[in-house]
Amino acid sequence: MENSNKREFEVKPALCLDFDGTIRFSKSGPFINQLEDIVLFPEVESTLWDYRSRGYLIVGITNQAGVAYGYKSVERVLDEIDLTMLLFKRNPFHCVKYSLLSPEGSQEPFNRQTLLRKPLTGMLAACEAEMFAQGIIIDWAQSIFVGDRPEDEACANNAGIGFAWADDFFGRKSGSEGCTE
Repeated sequence: MENSNKREFEVKPALCLDFDGTIRFSKSGPFINQLEDIVLFPEVESTLWDYRSRGYLIVGITNQAGVAYGYKSVERVLDEIDLTMLLFKRNPFHCVKYSLLSPEGSQEPFNRQTLLRKPLTGMLAACEAEMFAQGIIIDWAQSIFVGDRPEDEACANNAGIGFAWADDFFGRKSGSEGCTE
């Protein structure tokens, strides 16, 4: 007997993006020290909306170990993510996840191992669960991960997702302004 209340699901690829050095940078140096330092790379918004118009989910994942090292508070990281979203004319993201923990950090309780931190795939799994709850199944085989650091590439490889370096993906001159972490 067929269930007439069967839930319908859409299947969509995801464009997964690191934040620092990929979609945003600090105009005052390698790390974001002040909220007013946050700048989007110029080509990012139009590119993300192009992918979104082609049916991609736009997913952000960012390691934010500054909390584990005592450089930033949890609230500060959340403010930085909120401000980043406000820098877009229209927010293109379907889902954003962050990892505040790092076992190398010095600040309790954030100096712990976590499955969220890249190069592990926990943030991607969390995005998958959130999208599934909204009736969307992520087609990882057709997805792309864009980042600027080896742990971004390793995360993509660990998840079986195609990877592109940010400078190549966005057509930027290699070594353009950016920050790390």
